[in-house]
Amino acid sequence: MLACAAVGGAVALARALDFDEPPPLDVAVRRTARLGGGPRIARAMVPLFPLGLPGGYLTIAYLAAHHLHRNGRRGGPEIVTSAWCGWLAQRGVKLFYRRERPVARGKRYRTDSFPSGHTTGLTSLAVASALALSRQRLVSPVAAAAIAVGASTLMGAYRVLADDHWTTDVVGGWMVGGAVALACDALLAGATGGAAHGAARAVTARGRKRRLLRRPGR
Repeated sequence: MLACAAVGGAVALARALDFDEPPPLDVAVRRTARLGGGPRIARAMVPLFPLGLPGGYLTIAYLAAHHLHRNGRRGGPEIVTSAWCGWLAQRGVKLFYRRERPVARGKRYRTDSFPSGHTTGLTSLAVASALALSRQRLVSPVAAAAIAVGASTLMGAYRVLADDHWTTDVVGGWMVGGAVALACDALLAGATGGAAHGAARAVTARGRKRRLLRRPGR
């Protein structure tokens, strides 16, 4: 349900945006960021750039899945699938939807602004990881929320401060990335053996073993 709502929000937002006329919110945020300490903060946040590329967040997803598998934990398939689907989703949108990026001197002119690819990819990874880690009780619900919200917000803020995307591009990335993660988690958590699923199977197996041991003649 939440995934559907997020997709609907992203579609509605895209339909409301013009190709080369950003809404007042985008203009105001960009002006504030450029007049304040935004450029300096953006330079300090440059190390985030490779993490928002497919090679960055997909690598993190595979490393996280490998770590969970080695420690006998589940959740890896959801994380990896979400990262891949996050990349595919934002690329798919950009094949059919065109929006002008913020125009600035010295920057290449581009029309693939919506949604922010960095934000979409990292959001899908962060939300899926938070759900998987929380389900496995490796982190608390509060820590899981901090992972999902913190990583997504940090990347989105960087993309705006770096003047590579409009604020609404970032909001669209949050929506698309969140929808992807929620959908993958809902579809794969049970199939790959989420914590609750695994616990239920263990209880069932122990019950069957006890019944076999209690049968006469055994």
